[in-house]
Amino acid sequence: MFRFRFILDYFQLPFATGPTLASNMRAKWLSQLCPEDLEIGFSPFAGQKPLYHSDKFRIVPKNESGWWNHYYFNSWQMEQETRNWSLGPNINPQKTATQHVPIIVNSQYQKNQLLKSWTDYPDDLIKVIPTMVDHELFKPGQKNRQFTVGWIGYDHPSRSTKGAEVIPYLARKFPDIQFQMIHAKPPAYRHLWQPVPLKNLTIYEQVPHHQMRDMISQWHLLICGSKWETGATHVKEAMACGVPVIGCDVGALPEVAGSQILLKHMKWEPVEPEWVVWTQESLERFAAALEEVLHDSRRYKKLVKDAIAESRKSNPKIIASHWFDFMYKCRDFQQ
Repeated sequence: MFRFRFILDYFQLPFATGPTLASNMRAKWLSQLCPEDLEIGFSPFAGQKPLYHSDKFRIVPKNESGWWNHYYFNSWQMEQETRNWSLGPNINPQKTATQHVPIIVNSQYQKNQLLKSWTDYPDDLIKVIPTMVDHELFKPGQKNRQFTVGWIGYDHPSRSTKGAEVIPYLARKFPDIQFQMIHAKPPAYRHLWQPVPLKNLTIYEQVPHHQMRDMISQWHLLICGSKWETGATHVKEAMACGVPVIGCDVGALPEVAGSQILLKHMKWEPVEPEWVVWTQESLERFAAALEEVLHDSRRYKKLVKDAIAESRKSNPKIIASHWFDFMYKCRDFQQ
């Protein structure tokens, strides 16, 4: 029996984060699907419990002996370890790799970026395992009567990453379309990317994960304004709801949404030292792509069909099997 323990911080926060939601999916599905020759435990901060129930889920103390430790983030704790531990997928490449141990990343893009920083790291120790999409939660539903475009993200601590500036631009360009933005945290820089209120733009914040499907499934389209992505789970969840995507050919998006509209050679420019925005030309290309979808019903229907099909690559049973293979690899690495 190989005992594999996840060392993490939070299962629940007042706001949503990609790592926290991914930890909840692992807690639910890896516990539920665990083979008989593996034992899986989780060691979060005190008092933390998963969002979703699983009868087989188990919390174990961090100091209990007999477990292989897997750190979801490369924290100080690793410095106390022998070689019998693993890491990922939340990795700060600026922190020097102290040892060569098995690593998980969410995309080939993330792996390539990590190897640029950790140039001597063995390629075969880094395994790509995408994030899961819970198809029990995210599935197609009834669309709004009026064409509705959605966006999911945040504007801090990074103002630049999710490209919030795209949506107000499109809302002004398409006054007959409804736009909805879901922010993980209350927006901190709305006065910069939306200086003037817009009647056709509604902003939501801190929507619980289990309510996201009800909102997303009503949308006709998702605009992903991200300038880089390593996992893009929110894009996959929208696709599982039958929502086509317009985004950019950056980061992990080609791996996640290759069947969707991904704009190439997009450019951004600095507005302030810590804020870069899409150029006017790039914003216009978002608008042109939206215009094209609005007037080509045949293509729109194909995008819907392809989005649902591509999202199935992230089915929990498929992703869990990759995690179990990784656990066996860790067992062999230990021996």
